Amino acid sequence: MTAGFRSRYPRLSPADGWLLSASTQSNSAAKVAWDQWRAQRQVETADFRSQAMFGILYANLIADLGGPDAKKLKGVYKRTWYANQLLLAQLRPLLDRLAAEGISAAVMNDASLVGGHYPDIGYRAIRCIDFLVHGENWERSVKMATEAGWKAQQGESFSSPTSLSITQLLGPEGQSLLISTRLFTAEPRDYVEARIWDDAQTIEISGQPVLTLGTVEQLLSLSVEALRGKRPPLFPYADAMLLLDSLTSTADWTRLVWRAQRFQRILPLRSMLAFLHTTLGVRLPAWVLPELNRMAISHWELLHYNQVCDSVLLRFKSACLRCLRELRSHSGPRLKP
Repeated sequence: MTAGFRSRYPRLSPADGWLLSASTQSNSAAKVAWDQWRAQRQVETADFRSQAMFGILYANLIADLGGPDAKKLKGVYKRTWYANQLLLAQLRPLLDRLAAEGISAAVMNDASLVGGHYPDIGYRAIRCIDFLVHGENWERSVKMATEAGWKAQQGESFSSPTSLSITQLLGPEGQSLLISTRLFTAEPRDYVEARIWDDAQTIEISGQPVLTLGTVEQLLSLSVEALRGKRPPLFPYADAMLLLDSLTSTADWTRLVWRAQRFQRILPLRSMLAFLHTTLGVRLPAWVLPELNRMAISHWELLHYNQVCDSVLLRFKSACLRCLRELRSHSGPRLKP
């Protein structure tokens, strides 16, 4: 049984929950949720977080309902499609440039999901082009992107010799590009990185083959994306529902659960799956949440994902670890006697 597992995150307002349901549920449930949302909100004054769902909402429900809202949201859908088309046009030349130098790049997140998994590219906006490269190719990739006209944004980038490193760049028309390496920080890092690339997949984006993250790795990445900020975006949950549909065998689910433990993503994945199951009715194999709940949580996860610690004991452990880290950061180096 999985009904007893409930996520403490995300903390959605009722309106957020209605909009997410209207965008992802079957027609009857979606219509009820949309009527509830419309009773308290208006399309014209919706915040940016809600606007990001409008393409998915239109495709799921509003196109069948008609009325003035349908016309407005159809406009959003068309603008999203056009903007995504322009952004994806920037992707192919850059990937070809890297490939010519023997650098493999796996597209992930927005461009991968919108271009390769949604029925068409009008469903939701691509915020940026985001791809992963091998650690030894990261600096070369950034250099080649700058030579192609992209400008590195130093204040928005960070690097580490042993863990996640990301450079953000801007294109000539304000397009955003993220080049990442060492996506997961678990040890041994060479083994972890090899597994990511072994499971990379080829999908079609704009009619051409593109290497992307595997479904499991993309789901683990999405589970962390859903935790960012005090009011995280809603669309990662719609993205996750899309990807979960492609897990069609026990082996697929086993790999997801095993990788969550191996890559130290148990808490984010558990939170996301519990929310999707209990709030949006996503069907999960009965063993998945109990198995994730039995797994030991690393200190690294307790420090970084404290907002999804879903028991009193885990919250206590997380608080203690964060206090200890704070004390150590202020104690400074000790002088030898």
